Amino acid sequence: MDARPGPHPAAPPKAVARALERLAITPEEPVTLAELAAVAGLSRFHFLRVFKRATGQTPHAWLMCERVIRARALLAQGLPPAAVAAATGFADQAHLTRVFRRITGVTPGRYGGRTPPFKVRAEPAPIS
Repeated sequence: MDARPGPHPAAPPKAVARALERLAITPEEPVTLAELAAVAGLSRFHFLRVFKRATGQTPHAWLMCERVIRARALLAQGLPPAAVAAATGFADQAHLTRVFRRITGVTPGRYGGRTPPFKVRAEPAPIS
């Protein structure tokens, strides 16, 4: 089980909410820390601290969890892992497999055929 810190009990600041919205709308597209900080209206370093305090994760970790959630849905529909990797923003199937296994504990190939859905170890924080 992955022991990641949970989100801060208070609602995320508006700056973080704007960045989370950007990440959730197009998680398959690459994004830099500088771009997210600009969306939030903060410096990169301040944004990183505020984001982690609000969500319990770095922006990259949050994005990877969001991509895995979307990958799980596509795998459950029967799509092959290579197609899922392309559709969810992973560099290739190997990248999807590494991240998916780290977060869920199983590979995408094994996940696709399972009936009870596996639980993601760390879900992205909800957008408030």
